[in-house]
Amino acid sequence: MKRIVLIALIASFSPFYFYACPADTTIKGIEVSFTYTKEIFPESWQPAPVNALGETIAASEILRSAAAAMKALNKYPENVLTHNLKAVYFLKSMSFFGVGYGATNSNDVVYISSNGMTRGYTDFYLEKSFHHEFSSILFRNYPSVLDTVEWKKANGNGFDYNDPENGVGAIRSKKSSEELDTALARIGMLTQYAMSSLENDINTIAQNLFLPDNNFWEIADHYPLIKKKVKLLIAFYNKINPIFTEQYFRKINTQ
Repeated sequence: MKRIVLIALIASFSPFYFYACPADTTIKGIEVSFTYTKEIFPESWQPAPVNALGETIAASEILRSAAAAMKALNKYPENVLTHNLKAVYFLKSMSFFGVGYGATNSNDVVYISSNGMTRGYTDFYLEKSFHHEFSSILFRNYPSVLDTVEWKKANGNGFDYNDPENGVGAIRSKKSSEELDTALARIGMLTQYAMSSLENDINTIAQNLFLPDNNFWEIADHYPLIKKKVKLLIAFYNKINPIFTEQYFRKINTQ
């Protein structure tokens, strides 16, 4: 296996330890890896119909991806991470069910594609993807903490999530935009992709709490249904760890 030695000092972050082989690292007790082997995916994902496939990230993307992982992980108390997450894998690409994925998660692992800024895999995208996927893990691990009954009441009248495949269908049909949409905000949805499932709706709010798109807080303050979901999700995170308050989220990217 090719050894890659990273010579880097990121002074503004907490201690970051790089290993000579294969540029993998540990951040706040979490393994961050950049090498694809089929074993990184759960065994149940290997056969059809899932057919999990991945590709090792380009060496030129490793340092940038590692920095994004550090920035993301540093927004969580270490015990929240170590109790719920084992590893983060950055890959050049991955596909499931014959569909390319930008990111996904298993029981205790987050997987993120990183294939160059010019292809849309910006620093913002990489960090946002972590928060999106980690929120799924937390939602599964604390199933009774989020008030999903009240959450669904914040959907517009008669609205029902429209993708029984939990987002796969939305990706296939190219209805997976994550652009904030004020027209959708009127019915309690931040984005087109949020409409596909309850989990993806939660993911979309979560990623914006930790790394907001432009105008997220303005939308949250202006549209009552979005405001209700934001408050419900903050309450969810606060029960996991009291550091997570509305003030924390509003200030997290200004410090």
